[in-house]
Amino acid sequence: MLSRARKLRPALALPVAATLLITIAAASAAGTTDATSAADDRQYVALADSYSSGVGASPYTDGDCDQSAHSYAAQYARNNPRLSFGFSACSGATTDDVIAHQLGFLGPDTKLVTVTVGGDNLGFTSTLETCITALHDSTCEDAVAKAREYIKTTLPGKLKQVYGDILAAAPNANLVVLGYPQLFAPSFCFEAPLDANRRGWINHAAVQLNEAIGNTAKTYGAYAPVDALFDRHRVCDDDPWLNGITAVDDAFHPNLAGYTDGYLKALTGAHPAAATY
Repeated sequence: MLSRARKLRPALALPVAATLLITIAAASAAGTTDATSAADDRQYVALADSYSSGVGASPYTDGDCDQSAHSYAAQYARNNPRLSFGFSACSGATTDDVIAHQLGFLGPDTKLVTVTVGGDNLGFTSTLETCITALHDSTCEDAVAKAREYIKTTLPGKLKQVYGDILAAAPNANLVVLGYPQLFAPSFCFEAPLDANRRGWINHAAVQLNEAIGNTAKTYGAYAPVDALFDRHRVCDDDPWLNGITAVDDAFHPNLAGYTDGYLKALTGAHPAAATY
């Protein structure tokens, strides 16, 4: 099987307070890939992007893809040890990356596949970068509007393709598609250096993204929404389950509580413990 593609990590210089330098993780591709023998099949396979690999809850066990033992996928695998585990999720993965590089652990023996994908199709990193650094609100608004147009016109077809290819490779699997949380609380804080307009536009795009994912996923498997679980736990809330900007590489991704009390809870609700396997 091919190795993971190396990640590209563009640094973002942010003029907040005393010129804070941050890096928002951005990656090119992911995971195990191409044809696999039956011996390579895994019963539980976690695919897709940084919200599945576990970015935000370091340390990382995989230097290329930022895979964390604290990710919801790794936690679910530990809770269900009878399921052999294939961890292909990789920071920055798009739908095309999943299809090209992450299907190697799938096969007729696969019983469960989880996936978070779509955010990087929209240019998650570049849109946040624009909204954080832009001098004028209109620049952020235009970037978010472009992402929302992509959600409306292009993303559903991309999602259908990736979900269909997953099930073609794993015809006996249950597919659980998880959504994304809105990032920001209504209030301002240093961890989210954006005004109310910019926070609102980004949050509204997340709502639209989840609607597209949920509407598409129901034809292929189960949709597990997470946004309601993150209510009152967003960046700038008193008990955030998402990292703020000072987390540098882990900015705007779930922390351990977000993966455990948010994502793992959503997955377990959609697909209870594998007692029947």
